[in-house]
Amino acid sequence: MGKKVMNIAITGEEKNKNEIVYNNVIEAMDNLKMTKDEQIEYLKTKVANMENDYQSNITILVALLISILLLGLGLYLMAADSLLLGILLVLLSFVLIVGKLLLTIRKYTTIHTKKFMEIDTLRNNLKSILK
Repeated sequence: MGKKVMNIAITGEEKNKNEIVYNNVIEAMDNLKMTKDEQIEYLKTKVANMENDYQSNITILVALLISILLLGLGLYLMAADSLLLGILLVLLSFVLIVGKLLLTIRKYTTIHTKKFMEIDTLRNNLKSILK
């Protein structure tokens, strides 16, 4: 199996590697004959995914902090001979973080068109090459 050769266009006017990546992505969109509406839809999808990632990361961080506090309090109560309440708090913290992680994973199942997947693959390949 032969490897596909990737041509990276660099004009010299780019200020950083992100500009090189996105200039090549735009060129690939043109080569795939994506209409302006498809390109806009792709960019809207990417921005929405970025916003969702940020919001999910903040929510997971808050849930993790609350879980750590509940776990610490539960362990303290267990050490102070309040076993039942301590065990309940430890279990609650475990269920909270596992439940939040499962809900977040389930939210990330999105459907992309073939062109979107090709553009994302190209963008990821360019970023890995230009590191």
